[in-house]
Amino acid sequence: MNNEKENRLAVLTEKAALWVVGVLSALIAFFLSAVSLLHTTAVEVVGEGEGVYNVVWDIKERLESVIYYNDNFILNLIVLGAGMLLLFLLIAKVKKVPLRTLQIALFVWTFLLGTVWVLSSQTCPSEDSYTVTAAAREFAENNFDRLTNGQYFKNYPFQLGYVLFNEGVFRFIELFTHPDTVMVLEVMNAFFLAMINVLLLSIGAKLFKDHRVDLVTTVLLALSAAPVIDCVFTYGLFPGMAFALLAVYLELKWLIDNKPLCSIGAAASIAFAIMLKSNYLIWMIALVLVWIVKIPARKKYVMDVLFLTGTVVLSLCVQPTVKRFYEKRANYELGDSIPYSSWIAMGLSETDLAPGWYNIYITVFNFEQSDFNAEEAGRRSTELIKERLRYFRENPQYTNDFFYRKIVSQWNETSYQSIWNNTVRLQYKDKNAFAHWVCYEGERPVKRYIDCYSQLVFFCFFLSTLYLLKKKKFLFSMLPVVFLGGFFYQLISEGKAQYIIPYFMIMSGYAAFGAVCFYDFAASRIRPDSPLGKLCAARYPAAADTAEAAADNNGADADGTAEDPEAAEDNTEAAADTAAENPEEATGEIREPAGAEPEKTEAPKETGKKPSGKKRTNSKKGAKK
Repeated sequence: MNNEKENRLAVLTEKAALWVVGVLSALIAFFLSAVSLLHTTAVEVVGEGEGVYNVVWDIKERLESVIYYNDNFILNLIVLGAGMLLLFLLIAKVKKVPLRTLQIALFVWTFLLGTVWVLSSQTCPSEDSYTVTAAAREFAENNFDRLTNGQYFKNYPFQLGYVLFNEGVFRFIELFTHPDTVMVLEVMNAFFLAMINVLLLSIGAKLFKDHRVDLVTTVLLALSAAPVIDCVFTYGLFPGMAFALLAVYLELKWLIDNKPLCSIGAAASIAFAIMLKSNYLIWMIALVLVWIVKIPARKKYVMDVLFLTGTVVLSLCVQPTVKRFYEKRANYELGDSIPYSSWIAMGLSETDLAPGWYNIYITVFNFEQSDFNAEEAGRRSTELIKERLRYFRENPQYTNDFFYRKIVSQWNETSYQSIWNNTVRLQYKDKNAFAHWVCYEGERPVKRYIDCYSQLVFFCFFLSTLYLLKKKKFLFSMLPVVFLGGFFYQLISEGKAQYIIPYFMIMSGYAAFGAVCFYDFAASRIRPDSPLGKLCAARYPAAADTAEAAADNNGADADGTAEDPEAAEDNTEAAADTAAENPEEATGEIREPAGAEPEKTEAPKETGKKPSGKKRTNSKKGAKK
């Protein structure tokens, strides 16, 4: 009796969590998709005398000027429809390609493309990225002047994790040569981007088990231009994301395949990602939340509590440990740093760029005016937060406009400042003709391609969130949980489009699931002899096989845990209804639905005899109860 109650609790917990994640993700994804068809944001360099101030435009003369453009909605709809049609053609014609082949091809393509871009652009670090890379080279030579005589690492000690990583890279390289540039870090970005794409493909394959999803994921990731162009930005985003995604994959391996050693790798990977970039604390929280939801179903309470405790402690201690490590090496105390409440206060305040974007007065100047006392700076920031929340509450229309513009300024800048990063920074030498065209003469068409690609990704990700609710498999929500964490974090913290790119890559990797599910839905409703049916070779799974697959899969989730019995009954009845309504088409080309386990045995041949042990459901008589 107790075991039955525990199973029921596990089912209800996962079901409730799935609906929360699914509904929130679907609402946000629909908003992003709709807005992308209406507006596009751009971050551009606007020189002196080039600003425009009138009823329509408010273009400021800045090195980093945020501009809001209105798009042609009808044209965007037509292009989106063409993109979906191309995906339908790909899904219809696809033949099964081994996953390993796709992984190798995607890795090689991404790494070569990223490396070619880095060598073509010849962009070198500047501002913060210059400070952290220059410090790493100096620390590798045991020169700590930048740490002891400057204020940068006192204000931002969280940057020391990426410095330590780069220092290790430089120490290794200097065993063989003494490079004059840090371009090796940009080439490593291309390597980590290739690793990111392969991990996204592998996570999708682990969850959905559909070769069509694998191929569409490969194509979508291979066509994504903004991350490749952003390889020149050495700021820890790509290395950190690679290890964060590795943690996601290893956690799935433990939950699905029950491999305990993967839990240790997941904890170490997410801690290393946080060391490189503190923003990946959001990913750690997402992993922990998913694990907590799975605890009732797993019933391994001691092991799970140990894993969760170890992951949280390791993640929270890694950056303070790096700080103490450098303080000991330099024999110097860094002291207090800017409190995190200052970043929240900045994210809720107005700036010259866009709502919630960087404001030095709220962070650095506030810290200085507080005599570099973190407690006093935190108190002042908290007061500002309370003041802003009070103003938001009293002015709902202003609140709506503030957060609308903040969201659009980040998520709808679909190049995510990748081209901008290649134009405002210093150069090792002149760009070659290709990179020069992309960044200058061809900037408009390149951004137009990126924008159309993003609209397709947003729409397919929205479809994925809808089918997430329909499939009723909680682990399918792993990446949407991370997406939600990133969305709400960027909503209240510092706004900047370039920080959105990890979450956009997640959406790109997850979008194929929605595209394939939508194809299956459409194919079951398009007559094969219609023009669209002939073009896409539209076929849906035979009803008998759909019912059998539902019966096979409804007993267990993708992670091996019990699924809701009511959902199993609903799915089996739906398959039977499909057979009853479409008996003449029940013998169409068989394709497994996205997210279903593939058949492991061949379907029995039609011999006029009833197959033993199975009920026929491809007739009205057999389908009706």
